[in-house]
Amino acid sequence: MSRDPDRMNVAIIALGDDPVLLKILETWFVEEWADWYGPGQPGDAREDLEKCLLPNARLPRCLVALDGDGRPLGTVSLRDTSPGSDLYPGAWLTALLVHRDFRKAGIGIKLIAAAEREAAGIGFPEILTATATAGSLVLRRDWQQVKTLQSASGPLDIYRKALGPV
Repeated sequence: MSRDPDRMNVAIIALGDDPVLLKILETWFVEEWADWYGPGQPGDAREDLEKCLLPNARLPRCLVALDGDGRPLGTVSLRDTSPGSDLYPGAWLTALLVHRDFRKAGIGIKLIAAAEREAAGIGFPEILTATATAGSLVLRRDWQQVKTLQSASGPLDIYRKALGPV
């Protein structure tokens, strides 16, 4: 597969369009965020992903990037809860994850753009995120840093982007 982001054939779908992907994403979440989703930890990856399958729910939503053969490359979610959501209610971009085999190929940017479109499409005037690691990606999409929070794991920067009409 080409690693050139402009040549990659990437489709982004809702998890609900192919719920079989849930098991793969669950495994990725546990591997990537073992301190939250690992054995004996407070998070439940399956439960978090299953919430994205609830019919008629505005949030949460989960999007999945697929290659031309339908293999998952990465994922992102929209939720109404995240560190900082008590200060800034709304749609929060969370769980941005590109599988390690496909990083640095532009998939993260495509997922962020898709999350922006999804949030705008369901009527949110802005989108937010809290991150310690993806600041450079959201800045490339014209997000603005609005605050830094201290969390148990260290500082988290909060970013916001105003969304225009779809």
